[in-house]
Amino acid sequence: MDARQRRTRARLAKTILELAAKRPTSEMSVSEIAARAGINRSTFYQHAAAPCELLESVLAEELTELSVTHLATVSADDAPAAIARLTVATLRHIDDRADIYRVGLYDDVIGASLQPMLNRIFTATILDIFDRGAITLPHEESLSPEQRDVFIRSAANFVSAGFVGAFRVWLDTPEPRDIEGFLQLTGELLPSWWPFDTEAESVLAPAMDVAPVRD
Repeated sequence: MDARQRRTRARLAKTILELAAKRPTSEMSVSEIAARAGINRSTFYQHAAAPCELLESVLAEELTELSVTHLATVSADDAPAAIARLTVATLRHIDDRADIYRVGLYDDVIGASLQPMLNRIFTATILDIFDRGAITLPHEESLSPEQRDVFIRSAANFVSAGFVGAFRVWLDTPEPRDIEGFLQLTGELLPSWWPFDTEAESVLAPAMDVAPVRD
């Protein structure tokens, strides 16, 4: 992506995030978004096929950047604290974008698409953690390759769906939302083999600087 395309992408990201905090993407038009971003419709379609796809991709970029930041060198030794730090960073992201996630996560919103997007991002992140060998499977020595593959794929989808559901409930709690309480509750809900250390000193440290959508 060249500099001009990055600037266009940044304008589109800013526009869709502003609009999505006020109403669902099903109530937006490509023409409206393009006009507010100062581009034409054909340029919009170079970045997304529809408003919902644009919003998903912008949020997915932010979430993926968080995963890269916190899990770039994750291993079995530091996985519990690293995963907890990523959870905190994700909570802060959701809190910062609370109006958007409230509009896009609820069942009564026509065309809501953020829950499947979150599931895809979280599942991919969990599969990556497995691929890095950072998680020890229960009874791994007795699993055949086929059983191991089924377990990993099932576990990734199971844990991902659980996190999305818990994030949604947390989003409904009064402000200021309790991150530490969420970590403690989640630690109780997660399976015993899942690496999650909420006691690590760095878990609740101030948010790390994460690169925004590039302009």
